[in-house]
Amino acid sequence: MSKIITMPQLGETVTEGTVLSWLVKAGDVVSEDDPILEISTDKVDTEVPSPFSGTVTALLVEEGETVAVGANLLELDGDSQDIVETPSEVPEPEIQEEPEIVENETGEEVSSVVVESDSDQKLSPVVRKLLSKNNLNPSSLNGTGKDGRITRKDIESYIATGERPSEEKVVKEPVAEKPVSSTKSTGESIPRLRKKIAENMVRSKQTSAHVMTTIEVDYEKISQLRTEIKEAFKKDEGFSLTYLPFIANATVGALKKYPVVNSSFDLDQESHTIHSNIDLGIAVDINQEGLLVGTIKESDSYDVKALAREITSLSQKLREKNFSLEDVSGSTFTISNNGSFNSFLTSPIINQPNVAILSTESVKKKAVVVESEEDEDSIEIRHSGILSLTWDHRVFDGSTALLFLNAIKDKLENHDWSGEIS
Repeated sequence: MSKIITMPQLGETVTEGTVLSWLVKAGDVVSEDDPILEISTDKVDTEVPSPFSGTVTALLVEEGETVAVGANLLELDGDSQDIVETPSEVPEPEIQEEPEIVENETGEEVSSVVVESDSDQKLSPVVRKLLSKNNLNPSSLNGTGKDGRITRKDIESYIATGERPSEEKVVKEPVAEKPVSSTKSTGESIPRLRKKIAENMVRSKQTSAHVMTTIEVDYEKISQLRTEIKEAFKKDEGFSLTYLPFIANATVGALKKYPVVNSSFDLDQESHTIHSNIDLGIAVDINQEGLLVGTIKESDSYDVKALAREITSLSQKLREKNFSLEDVSGSTFTISNNGSFNSFLTSPIINQPNVAILSTESVKKKAVVVESEEDEDSIEIRHSGILSLTWDHRVFDGSTALLFLNAIKDKLENHDWSGEIS
């Protein structure tokens, strides 16, 4: 009895994945939990293990194809007589079609190209469509598929070279000359991570009503504490104590007070989910190649020192690309630490399906007016910085955004942190 392996649900918000490469082929014997293919999603590239043991009888999806969650990927223990590498490319019955006569802009009659396959050429509907769309004759391409079969990747590679078939193999249609662009292309394709970031950012801007609200924070007490313990802390923990763990801890407290900020919103489904758990997302720069949001599950269970450890460990795993899907999925609120790159003011894009994202800006010394208990003013040099909140105006209003930010500010400025960090 055949067993079908389908596209798994790789994360709560993941709806599709792209097959990067097959690690098995028809005829291979696999055991349960053996890796069978690599899949790329908007969250992570990962190997997929086999949930069953058996013999591979069919690969149902080609490398490079993007399929929805639940789509059939591979067959085990099927009828060996029906083995095909990719059933999506089973050839259709040949149909001889008469060329369609059309008129060009000058009124002359020209024939549109009809792709015909040789008797020994097996072409899938997708391949036929691409050949016809690009006026290509199958005899002009070298197939890299099984038994020399032409695949979609063969066509895309052929087109990418800029070559065209000879006149004997395609009827040319008159094409208006286009002005030559002076712009030079690097010829480099967009990396998968950058492509996914681009898609996610555009989708977020199209989805949420983005508004930014900022507030200034006095970090002087925290700065003095860091100065007092920084050497002993680094000796004990192996890394430096930054402002981020304090901000993360204060943010968790504010999310408890204003849980609407820790929610997900879907207008189409008329669904608004207030999350009971606080799973803090931390945006991490991957050596200028892009950003990944790592997730600290149940962040409200950690004190400042524990958060510092989690943030450092998570950032290291992401930069070394040694992380699992669990590490980059399920955040309910996100912090982007732009201050580490000396930012002054940033308006980050919301990490869907979150409804807000906090940007931590750089902490600098500045002259500020300080009011004493005797209502006397003085000017002091203190450590100060801005916190920026980008929030979805569909979900809550400016009053909530400011109350949330002021809750963070109050704890950062007035809380006694020494007991949590010593």
